Amino acid sequence: MTSLDEQYLDFVTRTRHIFEQHPRLEAMRYNTFKHLLVGHETMGATDVVKHWVRPLLKREHTAGPLEPADVIVWIESRRATSIAALLDAYKEMKARGISVTAISLGGPQKLLGEALQFQYVAQVNPPRWAKGAWQSLVAAYDELRDPGLERTFMYNCATQRGLYAELERLFAAMQPKVVFIFSKQMPGGAAVAVVAREQGALSLELQHGVLQPFYVPLVTDYMLTWGQSSNDTLTALGVPEERLVPLGSPRHDDMHPVGDGEARATFLSALKLPDLPTLVFFSNGNDLVRNGIAPAESAQWLEATAAQLADRFNFVVRLHPNEDGALYADCPHLTITRQELDLATTLEGCDIVGSLCSTVLVEGLLYDKPVWQFFADGWPNLADNWKTGLATRIASESELVSMVENVITQGTDNLFEARLKERVFANHGHATHAIADFVQQHLEDTA
Repeated sequence: MTSLDEQYLDFVTRTRHIFEQHPRLEAMRYNTFKHLLVGHETMGATDVVKHWVRPLLKREHTAGPLEPADVIVWIESRRATSIAALLDAYKEMKARGISVTAISLGGPQKLLGEALQFQYVAQVNPPRWAKGAWQSLVAAYDELRDPGLERTFMYNCATQRGLYAELERLFAAMQPKVVFIFSKQMPGGAAVAVVAREQGALSLELQHGVLQPFYVPLVTDYMLTWGQSSNDTLTALGVPEERLVPLGSPRHDDMHPVGDGEARATFLSALKLPDLPTLVFFSNGNDLVRNGIAPAESAQWLEATAAQLADRFNFVVRLHPNEDGALYADCPHLTITRQELDLATTLEGCDIVGSLCSTVLVEGLLYDKPVWQFFADGWPNLADNWKTGLATRIASESELVSMVENVITQGTDNLFEARLKERVFANHGHATHAIADFVQQHLEDTA
């Protein structure tokens, strides 16, 4: 069976000419692929009513003084970890006296008191290019030939028309020279990159997670990556090396082991665990469409291994923020945790980090931890860490048992290579400054 990632890469190839012909379709790339092509999700009667009523209610433009700014930082998420890097870069640029404004579309208000709150006037009718774009998509994928899908696509285009109109208004007033986004999968971020290209502003995407096929094609002028290993992943997916700048990750600047044993004590005490070798498996049961059978089978491996060895080894599962824990309902030998402990305490307090495709596959390296990536034959290929030497592959339940038994008898001292983190995180400890330097140099060069 073709994985979701493979389907997406095929979608990128088969529709490349369509997005080149209709560049403003970019804001709907992810939605069109996942919800229309894969999910065949159509608007219900309530959604249709909302579409026609919304323009009567949503008449607000972005409030506040729209003053000129050399740099715009676009915030489009409520998850603090997702926008942390952007906020750090924003604060550093502001501290240097760079003219910078943050604009928030649905971002957390308490973190963004200074940000302009983006609002736009809702539209009923799609843009003129929408009909031709849909006809081209149907020509590429006959399974899209459905009146309900077409109506949903047109209504989505109408929504994006309002978004683009407001962005044009903001760009005209603020005249930015540089714009930052953190995800081109989000419609706002993609639209910002498109308008920046139209207006001649430099667009930058700041890497915010482990890279995979959904990061392509690159729609900004550059991606500021965490390091060389990220560049290698994207070049393998066809992104030109010259558009990738490995400057590091601001949100990881302060992530490093303290080494005083306090995190370990706090970790064990909070989870009521004995002082035994401990694996924390960061679950990816939040997206079973993309991740397939891998999360469920990983849970089975962990429970079966823990049933044998729980008296000599701690097995902890940390759920994804968007995961309900149902996969582990019948796993009495596992300790299940959500967000009771912060990430730094968890990573320093454990002995081994495991996952399918979580960001901790690289974050664990910052705490000098061995990283185990669960990946069996026949599973979707979600991340390439084990292929590139950044993680140890666990390919079966029996391999997991063997690895745990080795740790019980021999420890973990020989399971970590310090050089690995240098491949992953450039400028660790001062990535925020490196990014601000990059922007400052561009502004000086174009002054």
